[in-house]
Amino acid sequence: MIRRLGLALATLVVLSPSTARAQAGFEREVEGFGFAVNLAFARDGTMFVADKDVGEIRIVRDGEILHEPFVTLPVQVTVNETGLLGVAVDPAFPDEPWVYAYYTGTDVMNHLVRIRADGDRGIEIQPLLHLLPATAGWHNGGDLAFGPDGKLYVSVGDGHDGSRSQDPNGIGGRILRLNPDGSIPDDNPLGPGNPTFALGIRNSFGLCFDPETGELWETENGPSGEDEINLIEPGANYGWPEQLGPGGEPDFVDPVLDFPDTIVPTGCAVSDGSLFFGEGYGGNLHAMPLPGPGEGIIARFDGGITDLERAADGSLFVVTPTALYRSTDTLERPSATVSPEPEPQDGLVTAGGILIAGVLIGGLLLMRSRLLRR
Repeated sequence: MIRRLGLALATLVVLSPSTARAQAGFEREVEGFGFAVNLAFARDGTMFVADKDVGEIRIVRDGEILHEPFVTLPVQVTVNETGLLGVAVDPAFPDEPWVYAYYTGTDVMNHLVRIRADGDRGIEIQPLLHLLPATAGWHNGGDLAFGPDGKLYVSVGDGHDGSRSQDPNGIGGRILRLNPDGSIPDDNPLGPGNPTFALGIRNSFGLCFDPETGELWETENGPSGEDEINLIEPGANYGWPEQLGPGGEPDFVDPVLDFPDTIVPTGCAVSDGSLFFGEGYGGNLHAMPLPGPGEGIIARFDGGITDLERAADGSLFVVTPTALYRSTDTLERPSATVSPEPEPQDGLVTAGGILIAGVLIGGLLLMRSRLLRR
């Protein structure tokens, strides 16, 4: 059953160059990125950050961005959901010296690659998968996460064609499960030779594992509302484009949380018994004590949140376009469901409906964010 469909509202987000302010319970770890969208930790605490529009993976160590990028990938940025979209680090790094990246290339295709590290520099780029064409520009996905099973999980958007999400033998609109070398595990839920771990996904900016239970969580963006937080089960179908939100259809898995109004959920992380997830519009940081579904907003960051990541010590890192923030206190755990309207922040302007060309100036035609849906 189609619960809520219709044409998506076109949405404009223009980010100013202003620096996000620190929030209570957080301190700024480092700033100076062009447009940071994804963060991954090596086990020694070294951070690898994807700077979207320039295609650079930057290393952060001891609170400083190293002068030279780890690698610069040949990205194409035609619209705001293209460029360097995801980064992950092999759990055994540096013994297994691989850093993984998902990006839109100059051939207007999405690519999954891994880069061999030699110290702080990437010296070899090894292709793993050629993914969907990015000719539509939108719904590329791109988040990457290693699971406790040592497998690489990859969120792939539907490429602006919802029918891809329901093709069990396709590669779009789903979460993939791969061996670190890009091959397909024999025990994947849809059978040997099929990389799909779960399908029926529209466009996800967040994958994260619970370090205690091994459960996989995903944030899901609807076309004009019905944003979802999903607990991902092997082989399950999450409904897109046939169902949005909690439709109750037996063939589809309902979300744990559903937001009827658009919030643009982005990165997620599990720490200290709670699932945390960010908003791309209002920059709100949500917490949901597990197993849910009660949740609430515990902080707000100017400029929007693009990713979250849990450090080895359990602290929470918040990624904004220009800076990284680290939690310094035990974070609040709300007990009641609270889903307020997203509030525009300083430097974040939103307009639903028709894109007004007059607000676009020169280079802002590229609109510096992967966060928006069409």
